[in-house]
Amino acid sequence: MHSSLYSTKHECLLCGDVITNPICFTCLESEVEEWLSSRMPKMIPKLKKTGGMFASYTHQGTRCILCGNNMNVCTHCYCYEVNKLFENYPRLTEEFVEFFNFELRGSSHLIAPQ
Repeated sequence: MHSSLYSTKHECLLCGDVITNPICFTCLESEVEEWLSSRMPKMIPKLKKTGGMFASYTHQGTRCILCGNNMNVCTHCYCYEVNKLFENYPRLTEEFVEFFNFELRGSSHLIAPQ
């Protein structure tokens, strides 16, 4: 008999999928910012604004494997939102998906390069 008391499955508050790659938006944002700083630094404030949307999702849930902070949003949902920032920049979109492909490639939510 399996008790939910002992379950270690934590679901994303946005999509409902089980969080299988527990890296919080703050850690991902740092990596994306580093990547973006050499490509299009003017987009960093928009990246930070997107990250701010996720700040309310940091209670309870699971813990980030990098920093140990609480998190409730999966990497796919965060990267999906960040990817939308690049909808007018096909080369950035393509490279972003290549470097931060948390199940974005092949997703119907992906903003495809034109």
